[in-house]
Amino acid sequence: MTLNSFYFIFFFLIVVMLYFIIPIKMRKSWLLLTSYIFCLTYNSDSLIALIYSTIVSYLFGIILNRLHACRRKAGEIICLWGGIFFCILPWMMERVSQYSLFVLVGTSFYVLQEIAYLIDIYRGKSSAEKNPINYALFIAFFPKLVSGPIERSDNLLRQMNNEHNVIFDYNRVKEGFLLIIWGYFEKSVIADSLSFCVNSIYGDWESYSGAALVLATVVFAFQLYADFAGYTNIAIGAAQVLGFGLQDNFRQPYLACNIKDFWRRWHISLSIWLRDYIYIPLGGNRKGIIRQYVNLMITFLISGLWHGAGWNFLAWGLLHGAFHVIEKCWHNVKKKLEVVADLPNRSIMLDIVRRISVFVLVDIAWIFFRASGLKSAIGILNKCFFEISIDNFARDIFFSLNLSVGEIFVGILLIMLLFATDILRERNIRISAFLARKPAVLRWFCYIMILLILTIVEMRRCGIAASNFIYMQF
Repeated sequence: MTLNSFYFIFFFLIVVMLYFIIPIKMRKSWLLLTSYIFCLTYNSDSLIALIYSTIVSYLFGIILNRLHACRRKAGEIICLWGGIFFCILPWMMERVSQYSLFVLVGTSFYVLQEIAYLIDIYRGKSSAEKNPINYALFIAFFPKLVSGPIERSDNLLRQMNNEHNVIFDYNRVKEGFLLIIWGYFEKSVIADSLSFCVNSIYGDWESYSGAALVLATVVFAFQLYADFAGYTNIAIGAAQVLGFGLQDNFRQPYLACNIKDFWRRWHISLSIWLRDYIYIPLGGNRKGIIRQYVNLMITFLISGLWHGAGWNFLAWGLLHGAFHVIEKCWHNVKKKLEVVADLPNRSIMLDIVRRISVFVLVDIAWIFFRASGLKSAIGILNKCFFEISIDNFARDIFFSLNLSVGEIFVGILLIMLLFATDILRERNIRISAFLARKPAVLRWFCYIMILLILTIVEMRRCGIAASNFIYMQF
């Protein structure tokens, strides 16, 4: 039951209607039950792994909390590492399984959540949750179960203990549903429309010119963004309808002015997790410049391995680590040059060049992310740099892919729409707030048009299963 399927819409409407009818004291139990049903729709192994992992982290959390209160440091360390090991055990078994005997949905996301929970108790930043219903719902909450955001106890678990969150609020529910609609639009209209070009070219990359591969890589950057941001918006919107606030996962990533800024904007919940539980414990930037570079490389190596066991994901992580190191080296050199040569630090043109440069570097790394393996990624990269053929570009696009001028125009329009909404957000202009100030006729016309486009798109795909979100594979 993917979040972009008709089954989920039907499921979610039933959950919401009963949620606001039943007594307040029963609502979190209802959400936990429906979260387990949601997980079960994927397979029974996923539900078993989820319940097992929840029980293990809950019990280890309570034991760890007591050991921390008694100041038994050795016992705390053993308990912490034991809890982490038993939490990640299902995820490790899934990763090392050569025969794909089972596919566990969402493990790589909620396991990171459990690890953060245990470490925070160990550090004394939070106390163990005593209420098993609240804790189980914190782990299993269905909007974020499959692909995050990766929540922290000081955000979502704190909300689970607040009864006021489950009271019906019209404006909150309305804003939540609008966010869900926009998420569906990003996934079904933008991401899925762009996927045809990407899948066709990357699926037979040896037959295409370097120019076509460059185009496919750029299009993939927007496809992946719309796909993952679409999921995140549906998840955040669904949680908001039910009275809970999930942390944001994206903040206009392709408007970043440097690589560090990009990772402050892309998959924010994972970036923060890696910073707090990998980079800083390794020493961060506190143990000298060389150690800082090593820590960065290790952190992004782990990020690559989290996404997949393939060499291409390892290369993707190492590339981003190398980008960070090079950027920090250049930053140190630039500061000295600015003093000596009085170089300009800020200008509109320089700002544009920086943002384009970051986008190009991120796109180069996306090649390794999207390719079927390391060998394919290197081959694609070689063509992109050394086999650029503008003459064959039109043939590749118009004839090989059977795309009309109208279809290409729609693709460009969708990418421009994605950029336009990001630019508005960058300037703190919320479209929903803007529309709220307009007459009801204009406001509802916009809502109906978006719903109409979504309906037409889904009707064209009638009988075809909803495409999975890309990040469901990680």
